[in-house]
Parts: sequence; C-alpha cells; structure tokens
Amino acid sequence: MMQVLDWQSFTQNPPAHSLAVTIGAFDGIHRGHQALIDAVNRSARNETRFPAVVTFRENPKKVLYPARFRGSLMTLEDKLAMFESMGIAYCVLIDFSGKFATLSGREFLSALYVANVRSVVVGENFQFGHRHDSNAAMLESLAREMGIEPYVLPSVLYRGRPVSSSRIRHAIEEGNLADAAAMLGRPYCIAARRTALEKGSQLLIPEDDLMLPPDGIYLVDVFEGGETVRCNLRIAGRTAECGIRMRSDRIVAAFVDTATQE
Repeated sequence: MMQVLDWQSFTQNPPAHSLAVTIGAFDGIHRGHQALIDAVNRSARNETRFPAVVTFRENPKKVLYPARFRGSLMTLEDKLAMFESMGIAYCVLIDFSGKFATLSGREFLSALYVANVRSVVVGENFQFGHRHDSNAAMLESLAREMGIEPYVLPSVLYRGRPVSSSRIRHAIEEGNLADAAAMLGRPYCIAARRTALEKGSQLLIPEDDLMLPPDGIYLVDVFEGGETVRCNLRIAGRTAECGIRMRSDRIVAAFVDTATQE
C-alpha cells in the first residue's frame, strides 16, 4: 500500500530505505508523467530502491496565479489512486506556500538527499527552485555533486510538441476532447457529485475545480457502483445533467472520443 507523507514528515522523519523519486505537479498524469513514473519504477528495481513521487497538494499555478488558473484535470484523491495503481510506494505532498517557494534549487535537492533520495527522474523541460532558478541541466550537475543519480528524459511529443497539462487544459477548453485523450493516454474524466437540491435530481457538480469543456451535450461513459453506462451529459456553466438515473451521489464520467468510435 502506498504511503502518503507531507513534506515536513518526509524531510524530518524520512524512510529508512533509499528512494528513486520523480517530481512535479502531475496534473492529469498524462503520457509525459506516465513516462517519468515508468522510469522511476525501472530505476527503483535496478538499484533496489523504493519508487516515490514528490508532488503538490494544490497546483502551484493555482496558488500563485488564481485568476489565470483554468482548472484541474484530476482530483487529488484520483491522483493518489493512480499513483498507487502504477506501483508508487511513497507519495510526498507539498503544501505550496510562501516559505516553500523561497527554497533554491540547491536547497530543495539537499532536502531530498537528507530524506534518503538517491536517484531522481525529471523531464528535459523541468524547472524548480525559487523563481525557477534551476533547470534539468542544473539538476544533473547539482544532483551528482550531492550523491544523487539524475535521469533526464526527453519530452513525450504529440503532433510535434511536448505533451503538457497546459496543452490538455487548452484542448478541453476548446472542446477538443480527442486531442485531450491522445495526450492523457485515456479519455478525459470528471468526478462529480449529485446536488441535494431536490429528491431525484440528476444535476451534477464537478468535484474540486475540475475543468469542464464548453457548454453542450457530450457522450460519456458513466462509472457508478462497478457498472459502466453510456449516456448523454449536458453541460451548462459549472453544472452537468446526466441522462441516467443515478443510484449514488458520486459518479465518474469519461468523455467518449467520438472521432475514434466511428
């Protein structure tokens, strides 16, 4: 079972065994993120270490630029579940704050070393530290200096450009769910809860700040109580209306990529 630690616990009472770690916001756990996690698992197996992810409880972009943040691609609950399903042994959650944001890249890597991190996997566009004072090339140099083995992976490309959470958000915002699914490696999903406004209401509210595509009617696969039902989902603003009678208060709906269903 995956252990979930906060940053303070991780750095003050680290695991006794050495870790292979990847770092990032991991919003959506898209194909680029999946490549990093696969590499961490390989590194852990080859070097007899435990695979770990260091991520954020809330996306730093949401904390730093709330007015410009368009929404998340995945709830924290679903993110943790996916990490565990992919074989991650430890997940470290950082509460992004003013104090944490002042750490330099060197200070951050030093804290990882003290917490028994002995290998780290990042993408070639990785930036970290106060005001992004460090990048992937600097990480390679700093990590080796400290005794951490660095691995820098090339970007996963889609249509000639790196896959990123920002690109996926833009695709969803434009209603281009085929591109979003291609970059995620699976259909875009939302978790939503039924409102309690009136008995039998099928009106749904997305959990947390999950992104919704533009207003309209979409074909979705609804996962509820171990069953899957295909139906229409009508989106209007921040609410959605499901075309089936729900038995529970929470569902997960996957937007069907109709372009590949024909």
